[in-house]
This record gives sequence, C-alpha cells and structure tokens, in this order.
Amino acid sequence: MTRRHVRALGAGLMIAGLYAALAALSGSISPLARGPLLDGLAPVNYRWVAPPPELESTNQQPTSGTFPLQLGKDGVKSKVVFTSDNQVTVIVAEGSIAAAPGQRSVDLSVVPLDPATLPPPGNDLTVFGNAYAITATYQPSGREITEVMEPLDVILVYPATATLHANSHEMLFSPDGQAWQALDSSDSTAQQQSEANVPGFGTVTVAGVLGASPSATTESGRTTLAIVLLVLAGCAMLIGIGLLLRSRRA
Repeated sequence: MTRRHVRALGAGLMIAGLYAALAALSGSISPLARGPLLDGLAPVNYRWVAPPPELESTNQQPTSGTFPLQLGKDGVKSKVVFTSDNQVTVIVAEGSIAAAPGQRSVDLSVVPLDPATLPPPGNDLTVFGNAYAITATYQPSGREITEVMEPLDVILVYPATATLHANSHEMLFSPDGQAWQALDSSDSTAQQQSEANVPGFGTVTVAGVLGASPSATTESGRTTLAIVLLVLAGCAMLIGIGLLLRSRRA
C-alpha cells in the first residue's frame, strides 16, 4: 500500500468517526433524532379522535379495523393485525382464543375512542392520545368472546406535543370501561410506542405523568440543529465510504 493509499484510508476512517460523533451529538440535542437515520426525522403524525384545538385543522381521524382470524380445532391461529394508520398493532398467539362448536373463524375488532368519554386514569396520570376498544366475536354466530387463553400482545402509538410530554409511559387496561389497571409495559419514547401483554378484551390506552416540556421555540430550534447535524453526519459517512472504497480498489 502506497503512502497515498494510507492517507486515503486514514481520511476515510476519520470521516466515519466524524459521522458517529455528529450522530451522537444530534441524539443528545433532540430525542426525535435518536432513532436510526433511515427511520426518518419527523415525529409521529398522530391521528386523534378528539384533537387538541391547535391540531384540529390538520388532524385526520384514526382508523378502526375488523380482522378475520382463522379458527382450528386447537383454537385460533396466530396472526399479527394492525390498523391502516399503524397506530395499533395486536399480536394474537396460537391457541389464545379457544375453539367453539360450529364456529369457523373469529372477528377481532379495534375501534378508537375519545378517552374523555371514559373514567380518568387517576394516580396523577394523563391519557396520551386515543383509547381503543379491542373486542372479538365468533363467526358465524356473532357471539362475543370474553376471555383469552393467552394474553394479547398490543402495541399502541402515542402522541407527543409541546404541552403533552412525559419521561415514561404505561399502557392501561379496562375490561369493562369503568376502572383502569396499569399493565407491565415496554415504553419506547423515541418511537412513541408502548407495548404490553393485555389479559383480555376491553379498552386500552397509554398514560403518563406530565413533565416539564421545553417551549415550542426552544424545542424547534434544537430539533432543527439536530437535523442539520444528522445531514452533515450522513454526508460525512458517504464521503468516508467513498474514500475507503477508493483505497480498497487501489
């Protein structure tokens, strides 16, 4: 390897290191930039049943869905279903709904609700976004299914705004719409998602304790700076890859 090739290789490694440093710095400036670069830079464009006044003009209504599940002699077949707006995902485990005489399938329904029509969560919690009713019926009878053999794995997307901010979130469940119980949840604030094993059919939502949120102006400036740094990091990575490939070919 010649001295020129060594210099090219060294420059490539330095630029790759610069990419990593800029990406890390941008992530420390804004939590919206902490996801992988290819995942995009914009926060979730949440769809509200009852949006805050400042979002009414741009809000789109969330989608509901009814999903057919195959039913065998050992119960329902495993399936992953999600609403068309990607705000709700339900993972149904094999055999989690029992077979029933004369029934050929199960219809699982997801319907968005305005949480203001439900009891407050209590414990200083604030609901983030919509509530969702998850129900199921046997087909062709239409008989409602009231219990599951295994929990449903549910993932809910939640919103984040300048006035709606929490350091952590948890999923709440109500089998009858009268009282809430907190579930053991996995929270991803970067992706604005909460996941939990739901013990049956009923209503679910995401809640958190409101925390101090930076002003919209400050947060906007920080997010813009984070985006600029990520763009610079991407350029540095591409230049570094080009130099490394050049040195390898040489």
